[in-house]
Amino acid sequence: MKKSVLVGNGINIQFGGYTNYSGQAIMQRVINNIANGKYNPLVNYEISQDEMLGILEGLVNIINKVKRGQLTQYADGLFFILEMDRIKRTYPDNSTITSVFLEDYFLAAEIFTNMYKETDGEEKSEFYRKSIFDFLHYIIVDGIYNDGLINEMHKNYSSKMEIFLKKYDNIFTVNYDYNLDRFLGDQKTIYHLHGEFDKLAPEYENDDGLIDELRHVYSNSIMSWSWLDKYGGLTETPFAQVYNEFCSINGVLEIIGLAPANDEHLFIAINNNPSITHIVYYYYDENDISEIPHHIKKSVSFKKVQNLWSDLLDAEG
Repeated sequence: MKKSVLVGNGINIQFGGYTNYSGQAIMQRVINNIANGKYNPLVNYEISQDEMLGILEGLVNIINKVKRGQLTQYADGLFFILEMDRIKRTYPDNSTITSVFLEDYFLAAEIFTNMYKETDGEEKSEFYRKSIFDFLHYIIVDGIYNDGLINEMHKNYSSKMEIFLKKYDNIFTVNYDYNLDRFLGDQKTIYHLHGEFDKLAPEYENDDGLIDELRHVYSNSIMSWSWLDKYGGLTETPFAQVYNEFCSINGVLEIIGLAPANDEHLFIAINNNPSITHIVYYYYDENDISEIPHHIKKSVSFKKVQNLWSDLLDAEG
């Protein structure tokens, strides 16, 4: 029976450090970068550093209102409502800039623009939506990138890691970095479902005005709250082939380091593939065990990811 694996950011947290690559660490880096003026050129010096922080704080306030059951009238469609329900179900009463899930910033931004759509009109509202989405995409992708250090963590992989990864017939990742690629070299193809740091998004391929030192923020990395946005990106070139590979797997799929939030498009693809016979979900938090059935409607067994990391770290490379 064939076996595939889907890898998320948990692997980066494990081998790069929670203090470097957790969502909290990424957003703290964003806050520091805003304070240092790093993103001023990205906004053409048109908004201040305080205003940038104010945008993030305003979006956190929206998340807190959603948690309290407010703002549901601004949800566009069933899947929007389902995501808001997830926030009500899983979030603490009061969030902060560093505690909000990265892609939920985009959800909050869409709620914000929907709040003023009637006043602004459809065209202006969509302009504001895209502007905020672009800003969030730039700064969060840069926070993840960590001045390129994210691509160095494969040096921390153990010798057992190679044996572990090579047992899979297919390796998929939602990460933008190249650690798995560099670690395994030509031994395995790594399928990047959500883009790569070094590949420009189509809209920037002929743009002469890109900031060289921030070139990675213009990458084809997919980031959104909406699985429909991601699905649209995945079914367009060059993602179509990678996504089709994922949709055509069979046998057992193991999921490692992927939180049960924001990637509903992948869960739908899993649910719609009758050739996937079983899911092994490596969980970090006990709450994931009760959350996953809201997303995956297949046979699932759960394993504690901390035990996996312990096994893989027993022998150093």
